[in-house]
Amino acid sequence: MMPTDIDDAALDLLLSRAGLSLTGAQKAELKKHYSVVATMAENVRKPRGRMAELAHSYGFTAEDLQ
Repeated sequence: MMPTDIDDAALDLLLSRAGLSLTGAQKAELKKHYSVVATMAENVRKPRGRMAELAHSYGFTAEDLQ
């Protein structure tokens, strides 16, 4: 599980690696929402079934809904 908060040094490292230069206010806003971003990043790395792409799936089974 990813941490739900991030310290300034870690955030600065990630921003530097991404080539981003943010203002203090932008960094504060990003830190405020970091837990949501971390949760999304963790979910992207999980295996997903057909239900993740509903527009490309037809004939769902009960297993697909779990």
